[in-house]
Amino acid sequence: MNGWRLSRAAASVAEVVDKLLIDRLWVLHWPYQAGAAGWPTHSVPSTRTPGVLVNTCMRRLLFGMGPGPVIDHADTSTMEMYSGVQAYRLLLEIVTGLRSTVCGETNVYGQFKRAWQASLNSLPASITQPLSPLVESLLSDARRIRQQHLQGVGGNSYGSLARRLLAPSRGARVLFVGTGELARSILPFFRANETGAWNHRPVIPPAVDHWFSTAQADFAATWAEHIVFTTPADAEYDAGWQRRLRHGRVRSLLHLGQRRSEALRWTGVETAFDLDDILGAAEARANIASLQLVRARSACAELAGARLPAVPARATAAPVEILPLLMSARA
Repeated sequence: MNGWRLSRAAASVAEVVDKLLIDRLWVLHWPYQAGAAGWPTHSVPSTRTPGVLVNTCMRRLLFGMGPGPVIDHADTSTMEMYSGVQAYRLLLEIVTGLRSTVCGETNVYGQFKRAWQASLNSLPASITQPLSPLVESLLSDARRIRQQHLQGVGGNSYGSLARRLLAPSRGARVLFVGTGELARSILPFFRANETGAWNHRPVIPPAVDHWFSTAQADFAATWAEHIVFTTPADAEYDAGWQRRLRHGRVRSLLHLGQRRSEALRWTGVETAFDLDDILGAAEARANIASLQLVRARSACAELAGARLPAVPARATAAPVEILPLLMSARA
């Protein structure tokens, strides 16, 4: 009986601490703003508050604990600010993929987790230690929502959608142009194929069957049967690849950095796709799974609300020292 009472008491203390933590949470959010290349065009304003900065192709997040962030020059036209339970709910919806353009996609969970791990290795413990319990709860809640409400919707990842669009036969040669986070998250979906990769500058090669050096772009173009561009749209850069592919041996091409309104004419390519084709495929799948998505969003609200601060008035949060420290983990 005493053991049971002690465990209940410990759980009660943990709940109070958890609610205190979420009460001190704040998030600055810069969502995607349409630009010429279909990628973020905004910059994070100068702040004097410690926090973790996470960059993805669709948003930027700065989050931390303690007093609200001190911003020197806020870009109020693009910046959103959240605190407490609303901040936690925002992070939860982002990490579960519910805020992604490809709704329910799974890539963002890994991006966030790797960004957090990098911050643990890079930032002082005075910044990461107060955030650690809350991030652990966030990742745990995200897994719970995916398991209970988003089973099957996980197919809404860039990798699975890219594979459906390109439809390469088993063993077909698939070239990835660009080797960043997006490319590495898509590669596992093409395990049944012979994969290759090329990057415009020297990098550590990803796990592919063929690695083409920066000087071997022409060779890579003649080798490929299918091509996935994971790079932002760039007129000069893409024009070079347009010339290389005029040989007419590429069956399908997907450019994830181009929107339909700005897409090039890929002479010599049998079928060309762009980001809008990915979004269209994702929307069709989301319509089928719409009830799952509604339930998942409701679960985010419920889990965040369950952590709503409801502590005695005497319980106060210790002040956090303001330091000019940020951590950037580019996805």
